[in-house]
Amino acid sequence: MFSRQGDNEQFRRETQILHHHRVYYILLVGMAVLLLFTALDSIMAPEYFTEFLLCRLFACGIGALLMVLNYYDREYRNAWIIGFAGYICASAVIVLMIMRMGEITSPYYVGLLVIMTSYTAIAPLTAPVTLISGFSLVCMYFAGMYFLEPLSLSLFSNLFFMVCFVCIAATQSWTDTAARARECDLRIAEKTAADKLADQADNLEIEVRKRIAEQEASERRFKLLYEAITDDIVLVTPQGDILQENESFQQHFGDIGGSRFIETVSQKDQDKAEKMLAEVIEHGRSKNAYQLTLCTQTGATIAAEINGVLLMRSNKVLGVQLVIRDISIRRNMEGMLLESLKKVSQTENAAILALAKLSEYRDTSRHSNHLERIREYCRILAIEMSRRAEFQEEITPTYIQSLYQGAILHDIGNVAIADDIMENTGSLTEKEQEILRNHTLRGGDVIKAMEEEARGSGFLSLAKNIAYFHHERWDGGGFPYGLRGNEIPLAARIMTLADAYDELTTAIDCEHASIHQKALESIVRNAGLIFDPAVVEAFVASQKDFDRVRVQLAETG
Repeated sequence: MFSRQGDNEQFRRETQILHHHRVYYILLVGMAVLLLFTALDSIMAPEYFTEFLLCRLFACGIGALLMVLNYYDREYRNAWIIGFAGYICASAVIVLMIMRMGEITSPYYVGLLVIMTSYTAIAPLTAPVTLISGFSLVCMYFAGMYFLEPLSLSLFSNLFFMVCFVCIAATQSWTDTAARARECDLRIAEKTAADKLADQADNLEIEVRKRIAEQEASERRFKLLYEAITDDIVLVTPQGDILQENESFQQHFGDIGGSRFIETVSQKDQDKAEKMLAEVIEHGRSKNAYQLTLCTQTGATIAAEINGVLLMRSNKVLGVQLVIRDISIRRNMEGMLLESLKKVSQTENAAILALAKLSEYRDTSRHSNHLERIREYCRILAIEMSRRAEFQEEITPTYIQSLYQGAILHDIGNVAIADDIMENTGSLTEKEQEILRNHTLRGGDVIKAMEEEARGSGFLSLAKNIAYFHHERWDGGGFPYGLRGNEIPLAARIMTLADAYDELTTAIDCEHASIHQKALESIVRNAGLIFDPAVVEAFVASQKDFDRVRVQLAETG
């Protein structure tokens, strides 16, 4: 019957409240019926008048108590229980009166029908609850009369009529419940529609105010453009004719009102200018920072940045407003700045490589072009991993460039190790091995100090992580801290594999020398032990690039 859970809840709540209010009427009608029977007692059973009166007064007292309980039922949760209790109490008194008189055919039987009809007609019961209430009374009556005259014709006759009354009352309750449910649905639908209409009205009002504000703002901007802006401003018709221009435009291009705007554009950019105007007019698209070369009235050319916006009124296109800014000086400055930055970058890269070479010269186990190969290997791995969704956010082009530069500083800490340890080709003592391992900490500390001076350099941040952690292992068996898994910074995990591949493919000892394929097998075998499986996966996917770099930057002597 109901399409939404909210409708069911509201209907149930309304029924509880209605039942609560009608309980008073149910109890009052029940007490009135009992007291009216007192007049019948004086005629039908004068010998029981006092006894029956006391029973009725007792039942009325219970009814009054139930009314008090109903009054304090502020949550409307017990209305059915209270009403049903009064109904059963009144019915029990009448059944007791019939039993006391000892006659199944007693006229008091009609009182049961009156009580049943009154209760089911007043109380907002559902059909199942009406059946339960009615048959409760039928069972009570049957149980009481069975002791007087079991299975008599009169008993079955009375039961038949009572069952008929119960079925009629259940039907009435069903139709009444359905009618109230439909009424509730209609009220909810009406309220929902009214709320939606109110929301739409509010939204419409907001939209109107918004449009008015936008129109006023647009008019103010248009006015300011002509009164305050120092850029050139020109209004062009949909056909491309100049309709209006400001004083700054006239100073550059002369008073050429009525001419075509395209005549002010250099020959090589005229197609671009026509395309720009067509996009603004046909599609209503604003064009921002559109760059063209224009020719002034003196024949000089200027680099211009143009912003175009479509002007409309009452759905009619008035033209295109163009704001023209001379960016010739800015272009020259940008070119000079880019050239300067390029030289600074080249100088920095050379200084970084020279600094890294210092540590390489201290390590007699390293070979020529080691640093050049290492940074290429790291760049190849980073590019391959950046194609995968889980690394796209972290491995950006800036990250790759910083990794490329920072990789060559991985062993910068070697400069702090004594010559006798660095040049020792034999076995080292445990203390000497500890000093050698500490090159990671020394190198990381050096770069950390550089980073503090540089104040937030992304390149030095990656270089620091590489220097500190490139000897850590994925399984936690590395040094200096024994980090494991993703505790190790990504840049250091990439560096670990790149350094291992270079060592495997440039070993001097023939017994340990490994061509590319052997290095590949060794690295794959140690995935999840020494190396990050994700980095190994990227290495396998880009192994041809590794082999190419290995060959191109092979040892020179």
